[in-house]
Amino acid sequence: MRDGKTGHGEHKGQAAGNGRLTPGILWSMTTPWAVFLSALMPAVFGVVLALEQGGNLKVWNVALVLLIPCLLNAGVNLVNDYYDYRNGNDTPENIVAKEEGPLAYYRILDARPARTLGFVLFAAAAVLGIAVLVFCSWKPLLIGLIGAGIALTYSGSKVSTSYLPVGEPLSGFTLGGLVPLAVTAALTDRLDWMVLWKAVPMMLIVTMFMLDNNTCDMVRDEAAGRKTLPILIGRKASERLAHVLTVIWMGLIFGILAVWYPGALPFMAAAVFICRKGLMGIFRVPRTRETKLPATLVLTQVAFSVAIGYPVSILLHLLLFPSFGS
Repeated sequence: MRDGKTGHGEHKGQAAGNGRLTPGILWSMTTPWAVFLSALMPAVFGVVLALEQGGNLKVWNVALVLLIPCLLNAGVNLVNDYYDYRNGNDTPENIVAKEEGPLAYYRILDARPARTLGFVLFAAAAVLGIAVLVFCSWKPLLIGLIGAGIALTYSGSKVSTSYLPVGEPLSGFTLGGLVPLAVTAALTDRLDWMVLWKAVPMMLIVTMFMLDNNTCDMVRDEAAGRKTLPILIGRKASERLAHVLTVIWMGLIFGILAVWYPGALPFMAAAVFICRKGLMGIFRVPRTRETKLPATLVLTQVAFSVAIGYPVSILLHLLLFPSFGS
């Protein structure tokens, strides 16, 4: 799920194109950095926790559980982009970068293929999900149904949770929580609810990404009739909430590691050190339409470093201290 679509592309006012939706444009819409961050890394986190529990980590099984959330998230991105463009929320005049609204940037005349491809990716994720149930475990079935339902309502035309104050936490819960829970269940054939607790930092990071993006887009979203959380509580409160969330998820990461994976602490500390400038930027850069690019940049630096560092540091702990806690 991606409302935080802004990358480092061209600024508004440079919209171009002949109105055709080419395969290259569709490819760029399905493979933004946000898919890697918000879909793949929580799945990797689930794989690492499954390794800890002695799960069935055959290459085929791991490939399936990593691919499904990426397909689902890419499908949501396409459908959400389509409806944002069709409903006039994304226009060539109000996007700050090409990645934020590719359909608007290229002035696409017929955007329906984007929606169609989105539903095709949904279907592909469903087929692979059935394969997981057959070859791995049926335990993720309910989790997958809940996640699919949230994904479909997030990008729906009539009812879209991305237009409501619940969109931000729902995205965090689905991608940051349900994905690692489903992955672990598929690879271990059991539901371990402790996975959700260990995944809380992932949930908060994804939630914060959505919150920051929607805070920057408040004026545009309000004009489009959206009722996002920042519109409900205001810009200043949203910025303070982002600061609080940062402190909470950072504290939780080190607390979880200290209790269950103490050998991971130095590696996680190194990951935080790498993104220290971005971390300070979270508290300094305002969330406005004019500062969306730098605000997104600092959060991306932190989120990438942490989203990668958290599971990798746990993996290193498991490899270096295999008998710890056994």
